[in-house]
Amino acid sequence: MIADQSSSSKEKTEHVSIFSSQPPIFILPMHLSLEELDEIEGRLVDYGGNLTYDIAEASLVLGKVGRAKRAALELRTRGVWTEELIPNSASRTIGGGVEPPHKRRRTDQYDGTKDVPVEIIDFSTESEGEDGATNRDVTSNHLIPEQKVEVIKNSITVLKLEWLDTSITSGECVSQDPFVVYRGRKIPSPPPTTKAENKQNLLQQKPNQIMQRAKQDAGLPTPRTPPPDYTHTRRSKEPPDGSSQRSRPTLYRQTTSEHEREETNTPPQPNWVRDHVAFACLRSTPLHPPNEDFISQLVKIRQIRELTLDEIGVRAYSTSIASIAAYPHPIQRPSEILALPGCNAKIAELFSQFQQHGGCNHTDDDGNVAAADALETDPMLRVLNSFYQIWGVGAKTAREFYQRGWRDLDDIVEHGWNTLSRVQQIGVKYYEEFQEGVPRAESEGIANVIRDHAGRVRAGDGNGSGIECVIVGGYRRGKELSGDVDIVLSHRDDAVTRNLVVDVVASLEAEHYVTHTLSLHLTSSLREQQTLPFHADDTKKGFDTLDKALVVWQDPHFDETVGHGEHEGKNPNIHRRVDIIISPWRTVGCAILGWSGDTTFQRDLRRHAKKARSLKFDSSGIRDRNTGRQVDLEHDGKTWEERERLVMEGLGVGWRPPEERCTR
Repeated sequence: MIADQSSSSKEKTEHVSIFSSQPPIFILPMHLSLEELDEIEGRLVDYGGNLTYDIAEASLVLGKVGRAKRAALELRTRGVWTEELIPNSASRTIGGGVEPPHKRRRTDQYDGTKDVPVEIIDFSTESEGEDGATNRDVTSNHLIPEQKVEVIKNSITVLKLEWLDTSITSGECVSQDPFVVYRGRKIPSPPPTTKAENKQNLLQQKPNQIMQRAKQDAGLPTPRTPPPDYTHTRRSKEPPDGSSQRSRPTLYRQTTSEHEREETNTPPQPNWVRDHVAFACLRSTPLHPPNEDFISQLVKIRQIRELTLDEIGVRAYSTSIASIAAYPHPIQRPSEILALPGCNAKIAELFSQFQQHGGCNHTDDDGNVAAADALETDPMLRVLNSFYQIWGVGAKTAREFYQRGWRDLDDIVEHGWNTLSRVQQIGVKYYEEFQEGVPRAESEGIANVIRDHAGRVRAGDGNGSGIECVIVGGYRRGKELSGDVDIVLSHRDDAVTRNLVVDVVASLEAEHYVTHTLSLHLTSSLREQQTLPFHADDTKKGFDTLDKALVVWQDPHFDETVGHGEHEGKNPNIHRRVDIIISPWRTVGCAILGWSGDTTFQRDLRRHAKKARSLKFDSSGIRDRNTGRQVDLEHDGKTWEERERLVMEGLGVGWRPPEERCTR
């Protein structure tokens, strides 16, 4: 096992620079799950590739696409307009002369999916031999030196994903020619046409064309009329104003004076910046970082990406936010942003806007970013965000509510109450109460009650007093107010924790602490509390696979004499969201670690375990990805604190307290 890992590390070191000479590369997310996309991007970075999350910066695009028209469409829907570089316009200067245009010809090369030859445009490098004959670079002994080929400015090339795999397998960056799907030159996006222009264009068409279109339209069903102010967005990345293309962002460019000031005034970079450490779990991130105001603007933009179903954008902004949150110095200039892992020119430009509006200058004008303001100013986003805050409603469901014409909670109650799930009805009923944060003292009180009831339901076997109770989540990271309360219960005897969640919830319901049980899972008990089996890269079960109950909590104790009329005798205590998690003792360190970090910290923890240790980590334990066997990193720990520390050290992350896992 150790020898295999050593061999793997050696191989990665030898090939680390395979793609280092390539321009910025963007991975198309189409036909890829988030896990597949993450794997591909990780391999590209591991082998020296310059990965970018901003397609406007990319010169190379890799994806599961086989046709030039489709490739051009994918670029256009992401805001990159191009014109195809056909052979006549793709002439290159060679040795002082102009290379003759290539010919379009049929080859017997296969596209990997069909059993018939496909027609491709030949863009391969050619040269003239001394006898005047034309030679292909794949067979010729007279290759053109790469530096003699004039690179077409502002071009972009779409390649099949197989180019990445073939290069890694070969140990070198292979020729792109067999994998080229599309080559184009970036052009400005056309101005949007007005209704008058569209009408004029229609009138200019031939009468028979108009009649033909009318006949076709007559056979089509009448489209459903959307709500009055509903703006249809064809792609999740498009802006909410309904325009078909997002305006290309202005990218930050460093000036000479800025560069000179940077050399003299830039604070020393932490090791993780100098070493370009990409994983958030390998950096210490405080609860209140020095650049918190700017981070709050990026969080709003990320929320907009969430509401527009842009999962890739959410992940990209999460990476940037985590990097800036870990930076220990107040950022003074946009160029500092560019040095941070996961941050690109787009983030630097957003910081420039932030500065221009008063950020970092301690003025009365709060620093803000126009893109972030849309969360409050755009009517559709404002409604979507309010629906998204309903417990049990995700971004996709929020959009469905909007498309039905609903604009507030009253619309939901009046027109769609019976269509909601039970959980969504509870989320609407306690909407305002769930928005209020839970103070630390109240979280501690809830934990004491749960520990007491857990001891009661296991008192008969004499082990009730040995139950451990740990408050995790935002509370453990040091937040003064938590969105909900997360409690982990454990005991050194597996017989105590098996089905414990059922008995605890029943006891709490009997005394009216739990008013509603939103969901209850016995995932761990049903597999005899063993670590989740390893099935390749199966991630459908989610990160947490422990027994747990998600409940609505209300303190039943109050003064019944307080209140008048219809409120007299009614419990005035606020309803809270509480999660009760049960972990067997042998993996309690994994459980507490899995429930104590922010989202990006947890995501990168799994990614690092996979890439650096070939391990699969989740809150139920750790398994070796090569053998599928369970790996016990915490058996020497006598307390849950020691066990959590042993897990982090065994994963190669190193210990950092939960107060330093605040990646946002």
